[in-house]
Amino acid sequence: MAIGIAGGEGERASILEPLRLPRFRALWLATLVSNLGWLIQTVGAAWLMTALVGTADMVALVQAAVQAPILCFSILAGVAADLVDRRRVLLAAQLVMLAVSLLLALLAATGTIGPWSLLALTFLLGSGAALQGPAFQSVVREVVPIGALGAAVTLNGVSFNAARAVGPALGGAVVAWAGAQAAFLLNAVSYLPLVLALLLWKRPAAEDDLPRERVAGAVLGGFRYAAETPGIRAVLVRSALFAFAAAAALPLLPLLARDRLAGGAASYGILLGLFGLGAMASAFFVHGLRERHGAEPVSRALALLFAGGLGLLAFGPGWPPIALGLLACGAAWIGSFAAFNIAVQTSSAFWVQSRTFALYQTVMFGAMAAGSWVWGLLAARASVPVALATAALLLALQPLAGRIWPLPAASGRDLGPARRAPEPSPALAFDPEEGPVLVQVEYRVDPARAAAFAAAMDELGHIRKRNGALRWRLFQDTDDPEHWVETYVVADWVEHLRLARRTTEADRAVEREVAAFDRKGGPVVRRLVARRRDARFALDASERAGAQSSNGG
Repeated sequence: MAIGIAGGEGERASILEPLRLPRFRALWLATLVSNLGWLIQTVGAAWLMTALVGTADMVALVQAAVQAPILCFSILAGVAADLVDRRRVLLAAQLVMLAVSLLLALLAATGTIGPWSLLALTFLLGSGAALQGPAFQSVVREVVPIGALGAAVTLNGVSFNAARAVGPALGGAVVAWAGAQAAFLLNAVSYLPLVLALLLWKRPAAEDDLPRERVAGAVLGGFRYAAETPGIRAVLVRSALFAFAAAAALPLLPLLARDRLAGGAASYGILLGLFGLGAMASAFFVHGLRERHGAEPVSRALALLFAGGLGLLAFGPGWPPIALGLLACGAAWIGSFAAFNIAVQTSSAFWVQSRTFALYQTVMFGAMAAGSWVWGLLAARASVPVALATAALLLALQPLAGRIWPLPAASGRDLGPARRAPEPSPALAFDPEEGPVLVQVEYRVDPARAAAFAAAMDELGHIRKRNGALRWRLFQDTDDPEHWVETYVVADWVEHLRLARRTTEADRAVEREVAAFDRKGGPVVRRLVARRRDARFALDASERAGAQSSNGG
């Protein structure tokens, strides 16, 4: 399964431009096939649960079982995608999902599957999707130039929703004709083109002479980066609020098909197809609206559109209003999640991009999983219309959330790696993992410019902490007001080198702005490593020279 809720970065390049790139085109076409298989199996699983049990809460749990693994494993998947070969991560995800789909087909064909085993295997499929998501987003950023990134990520959304427009109806026909086992088998086959495309891709190996980050430190690094980036914090809150309410639409569709429309699996597939058709058709004009008016006003309007669509689903008496409601919900779905996706990507540096996307994905799908369960429970305790109407009311309140947590505007900042500066050569010999390391940066600043300097330093402090500093403070000398000292602490010397290598071009611009305040032509940097009684103490320069001389060196 590919990531279907994605969007562009606001670039004005042709939407089809990335398809001219052979590597992206191969991945995109293979992903389109995989998306189609995923949607076919989704119909099979939901309808099989409807046949096995048929209660609203259990049917809704099928969707929750797909989304819950992202809450559990996405952060670790993001770490894996940032630290190891993303191609291998993607291959592992495809093979896991292929194997689970084959097992589902076997159990369904032999009649040995029950509601809880169906949920367990669906959870395993969701685990494969969780492993794939962050790596896939990062790969897109690798295989297309920055000017075409927006179009490439939007095309991924189009891919998923093109499959959504066809796959559910096809899935309904397959289930009606050959049973759920055929849907599961088709899903297994659909992974093969993407497996082949990944095997044929000779991805260049990343070069890094530093030890690989430990998993715990890498996880904390992703959280630290998000916490120190206001734009990412806003996206996490907004996506959670939207996803929780919007999750009411899809899990309850089987019940609408069965009870309101007196239909079967084919009717359910058509309903899902209408949702996908609305999403696919809106991808292009929503992208243009976002470019002209910005992400925030468009996101507010889309939340209201989704609320109106849910209202039609709640109270529409037959096919026409329900179809219109699904088209509206589909259009608002892709547009809203596209805005969130874009904001995360344009706020993340390359070195941490998989982890920040994984955090966003965890929050978003976690909210969806919770929403799927809550709305299913409310539908079981009250009714489907009550659940849909309540969700519509929450979505109608989303514009108020936008006033508190506005989405970040596209800034044009260059978050690519800065040209690496010469690294310090310590005169002291010590274990590179010894620490912590205290860095002191001394500035001489005109007191008349103190306020502007402090403001610039505050931004630099967030950068230091985003890139790995455990603590950061700025001090002014009480006896010499021109004298300022910036201090920050990193875990060890390796982390100090990593912090420097994580610097982006945008970070470098802030450093230059800060350095311009210094009256002596540039700040003085001191680096101090914490020592213990059992530390390996080095000889000073003269002693080293004497030792070398005595040894014939």
